[in-house]
Amino acid sequence: MKTWRMIFSGASDGFFNMALDEALLISCQQGASTPVLRLYQWNPPAVSLGYFQSTKRAVDLRKCRERGVDVVRRITGGRAVLHQDEITYSVCASTSDSPELGENVQDTYRKLSRALLEFLRVLGIQGEWVRPSAETRLTSVSAGFSVPCFLSSSRYELTADGRKLMGSAQRRFSLRSGQRMKESSIPLGKGQCQLAELLPDEGSTDQLQRELSEKSTHLDALLGRKVSPEEMTRAFRKGFEKTWGCRMETSTVRENELQMARRLARDKYGSDQWNLRR
Repeated sequence: MKTWRMIFSGASDGFFNMALDEALLISCQQGASTPVLRLYQWNPPAVSLGYFQSTKRAVDLRKCRERGVDVVRRITGGRAVLHQDEITYSVCASTSDSPELGENVQDTYRKLSRALLEFLRVLGIQGEWVRPSAETRLTSVSAGFSVPCFLSSSRYELTADGRKLMGSAQRRFSLRSGQRMKESSIPLGKGQCQLAELLPDEGSTDQLQRELSEKSTHLDALLGRKVSPEEMTRAFRKGFEKTWGCRMETSTVRENELQMARRLARDKYGSDQWNLRR
């Protein structure tokens, strides 16, 4: 039976969170680690930008500073996400060593979505796949900025009660080995709706906030109660083990991975050269 490392690393700032994801990816790339499923939270809140996004079109840096919200750029694609009152998960693995991830990007989305549907079922939520022929924007707002992640929905992303529940991004780093990373945001509360207040277009803020509230949802609303990180971790373990037929072994961040993450947080993710480069 294939063994994955399952890590719950608690809450950190956005710069360290993104740095640790990359450190774990490097550890997998070097063959020093089995595949990793990491769960974590954010303190203080942060907006993460997709690798290819324009900073100016995605977020208003002045508003973020005034509200104490960090801005950090991911190494994965996708759109802007406000990380507040949520659990984030990341997967670092090679498809050549982990056939449960499929052979290509869309297959990986599909197979991960199967595991996430089972994770939701364990919590008592009936989730659904999004199966459009192409990306569907859920917002009717015509704006001069990049549409936020939770106002668009792509193939195999998950909804519940007709509303988007999870935002995700993926990137393949090696064509030969299929090494890839996927990151996904799972809102616990309504924090995601506050992203509208941090966007660069003043005129659309109120309408976007209404759209975010109407078109997206979160776990607390679906369950009618608060969900603890411990309950989330147990549900992840059961969902992924059942779907993939693998063993999720509780693990911690190793000292060399921690040191690598600290260097990356200082030299890369904490720098304007990386975060504001577009």
